[in-house]
Amino acid sequence: MTTLIVERFAQPSRRCDPQTLVPVPAAVDVHTLPHPRTDPAAYLRSIPRALAGWVGGPLTMRERRALLRACWASGGARWGAMRDGPALARRARAGDIDAVACYSTKDFPLAPALAALAHVRCDAMLDHATQYFGEFAFELLSVVPYAYWLHGRGELVATAACADTRALYYFSPRHEERDIPRRYVPITEYPSGEAGRRHYDRFAFPRHLDTRQWAPPPYATVYADPRFRWALPTCVICNKHSEEHYRSHREPTNFIDVETLLAVIRRLHGRYQVVYNRPRAADIVNDHQAIHETGDIQAVKAEFPDVLTIQELHARYPELTFNELQLRVFAGSRAFVSVLGGSSYLASYFGGRNVVYAKRGWEVDCDAYAGWFDRFSGARVVAVSTRPALLDAIAREFG
Repeated sequence: MTTLIVERFAQPSRRCDPQTLVPVPAAVDVHTLPHPRTDPAAYLRSIPRALAGWVGGPLTMRERRALLRACWASGGARWGAMRDGPALARRARAGDIDAVACYSTKDFPLAPALAALAHVRCDAMLDHATQYFGEFAFELLSVVPYAYWLHGRGELVATAACADTRALYYFSPRHEERDIPRRYVPITEYPSGEAGRRHYDRFAFPRHLDTRQWAPPPYATVYADPRFRWALPTCVICNKHSEEHYRSHREPTNFIDVETLLAVIRRLHGRYQVVYNRPRAADIVNDHQAIHETGDIQAVKAEFPDVLTIQELHARYPELTFNELQLRVFAGSRAFVSVLGGSSYLASYFGGRNVVYAKRGWEVDCDAYAGWFDRFSGARVVAVSTRPALLDAIAREFG
């Protein structure tokens, strides 16, 4: 007997790993629904045969209507489901499968419909595991909190992500790091993800965060480390200088320029042990947004030799991966300055205060910083979009 796995998407992040299903199937047969845009000519040629399948076959009229509704409601794969639905239904009725499986049943009623026709169970990978190779911000927004929620219920079996993520998933009973570069991958199938109106994947963040199946792990407690405590309280400044892709341009947008950065440190110097955290390309698993060097690290060290850079700390503690180092340094701080992107998420996991420099992006569009960023840890999150506002917020929030 075989488990029939029905796939909607081609990205590795959104495909079912049979080894995470409960129970693990003895044999699998994977069927990937086609997308018309992949090969439009081939899709058009297949329509007559698909129509014939809808007319004939072993299904009753009631079953055919139910299958049609399920295909039409399958988000992200409507036209592929409409084409292959009848053939999959015949396979379900053939009696040679003992389960139907998929990555997620959210917005995917075709998989449960096929299981009902075959009188077998329907398994979904996301019911027991996570797998994500997308952008760091999305991972911290939806994937990690969902995995930790599963862990809290005793239902988490495994997690998989890019390199240097084991520290993020410290609670996972089986975490796999894969050598896959990060790239944009929607989180629509996760409980906190939202479907779009015209297209299944909504290219934006939610205005209201669904936290019913969402629990951020307590990184501040887990990674508290006396090695990263200094005589003065710590303030971590997170910066970046990477390409950001918008319709009108592709260039760095949300970053603290060198002149402003030095002005920020002047406001903090002498009252805080400042740690400057601006990852270089060699430090992290980068995504499609290329990192540029601006001389910021050299400028900081030239004017403020006692400011610690994340690279200096990594050289001092080479046994720690870069992400574990970040977690341990952040756990000793209650004051953060960050920029729109992954660093603003990570900094918001540790309580205290986080001043975010956010000029443009989805988080700005949906008012995320004021709306729900405090949910990660109870942190006070203050977003600003100009240099004067940034300096004023630092003076106000950090005394």
